[in-house]
Amino acid sequence: MNDSAQTDPASLRADLGWVVAAKAAIGVTVLLGGFVAVSDDDFSRIVLAQRWAIEPKLDPTGTSWLPFPFWLNGGVMWLLGRSLAVAQSSAFVLGLMAAMVLYASARNLTNRRAAVVGAILASSFPWSARLGVAAVPELLTAALCVFALSTLAKPSARLRLWGAAAMLAACLSRYEPWLPALVFAAYTLRDARDKRHHWLPLAVALFGPLAWLGHNALAHGHPLHFLARVSAYQRAVAGKASLMVSLTGYPLSLLREEPELCFVAALLFVTQWRRGKAAIKHTAGAPLAIALGLMLLALSAARLPGGAPTHHAGRALLAIWLALAIYVAHVADQLLAEAPRRFFVMAAALVATLLVGGLVLRPWYARLDAFSARGEELAIGAAVRRHASAGQRVLIQVDDFAFFAVQAASGRPEAFVRDRDIDPRKRPQASSFGSIEALQGRAQAGRVRWVVAKATAVTYRLGPPVAIAG
Repeated sequence: MNDSAQTDPASLRADLGWVVAAKAAIGVTVLLGGFVAVSDDDFSRIVLAQRWAIEPKLDPTGTSWLPFPFWLNGGVMWLLGRSLAVAQSSAFVLGLMAAMVLYASARNLTNRRAAVVGAILASSFPWSARLGVAAVPELLTAALCVFALSTLAKPSARLRLWGAAAMLAACLSRYEPWLPALVFAAYTLRDARDKRHHWLPLAVALFGPLAWLGHNALAHGHPLHFLARVSAYQRAVAGKASLMVSLTGYPLSLLREEPELCFVAALLFVTQWRRGKAAIKHTAGAPLAIALGLMLLALSAARLPGGAPTHHAGRALLAIWLALAIYVAHVADQLLAEAPRRFFVMAAALVATLLVGGLVLRPWYARLDAFSARGEELAIGAAVRRHASAGQRVLIQVDDFAFFAVQAASGRPEAFVRDRDIDPRKRPQASSFGSIEALQGRAQAGRVRWVVAKATAVTYRLGPPVAIAG
């Protein structure tokens, strides 16, 4: 991808204004459409940030989730309060920040016009649109990863250091950027032979993975403890994937979950190849393509021992789609500048591709895991916030992971006593809600004042409920 002169401050503000306005409009549209959360992980992350706000710690989870998102969101809650509204507003703002980071990424790789279009396109496809308002770190993480790799296209030492800082934050948020971090380090090591100041970006980029490995070795006795924990959970929930499913799962998800974007990118690549302009090794985007290609291979390999995400595979592929969106904008802009007639022919073909993708391929071929609304649980959490005074404890019935939504909406997750542990890696525990005697015993042992549970003959023996939802 080509480069051009630096954007002046006024033009930069105008470009970012368009990008942020577009992303805000997309986010509002998604929220008005009823989207609440990707999964119960969203609410569990909110709960962990709420806990961090009153009890900060280096490792917020004590398990396998990386800490940076909890430091960030927990810090916001420490300043503004621990309500669900604060968590959701933070997610919206971080989505806007991700769009600005994507513009900066595209600006490192292409001209100003294509950068604006690329950033808006990268903010628009369904997975990016949803994750731009969800309380999970995937969109900002992927954007930071793409930005870090885009800085390899520039000789600036200052920009490279910013890229390293972005890669550090990404690597402390999700595991997918770890392999791209190695590619970033390899290119920076190559450049460090001529520029000694590149040694600092090299160290910063690798610090995240190395620090987390060291933490696991000290805290849990093995540097790969997190991988063993994730693999055990994957096997308990879904079993071990076959060799064929492991090798083909993510490549198929790449096409299946965003068919329009992938087909448009493929069509443009073929067009450029036929024009003799698709040689990736001669472009500024080569490190980005290499790093994300290796990331896709690593994700497929990680499925064999069960080290890949257990649901919603698209979350792990987001950086690839973001890069494809920037590529599509760049090539389309190049066609418009160099071959206007060919561009309009291509535009018609692209519209046809989008129509086929949206009306045929997506309904038939795109099979996504269900998204989580948890409206009833959120309503009960709000009722707990209204009725339970500070210091009063709440016993909550646990049949699935919906209890996280109740805790998150209450704003006081530390007040809850869980009925039982339903970790699939552990031996199943009996529910305390099987009989009134067991329920009363559990309530007395937990010194609880309130109970959140399904309406049954057992729970109605406690008295009339003060709030009902669903």
